Amino acid sequence: ILKEQVNNLSDSVKVQYIGWISSEDTYDYFEASDLVVFPGRHSVMWEQVTGQGKPMIVKDWPGTHHVDLGGNVLFLSKDSVGEIQNTIESLLAEPSKLKEMTKVAQEKGMQIFSYADISKRAIE
Repeated sequence: ILKEQVNNLSDSVKVQYIGWISSEDTYDYFEASDLVVFPGRHSVMWEQVTGQGKPMIVKDWPGTHHVDLGGNVLFLSKDSVGEIQNTIESLLAEPSKLKEMTKVAQEKGMQIFSYADISKRAIE
């Protein structure tokens, strides 16, 4: 039943069902995104997406605010369908907000969370 519901929601234009992908391929999918949404538990992917300079909407978990570098992240308090929808629609209604989130993500996220820069800092 769940697979049928997912297939019904996937229109192959705005919503794509891609199934399971390799961890290496996730970078390509994130790179193609304007906004990444993680409504579930924290994952290292949050830091990886931040390092790619992408804005995010994530579930508000204690100890995860380090990915917010001054406006690149919006936090969900309930992670309900309605809250996720309202948050995304608010960004669609105010494109300058998403543009500012992207600017912060690109200017700070790529510097702080890129593996190349983390490696350099670790060696110094």
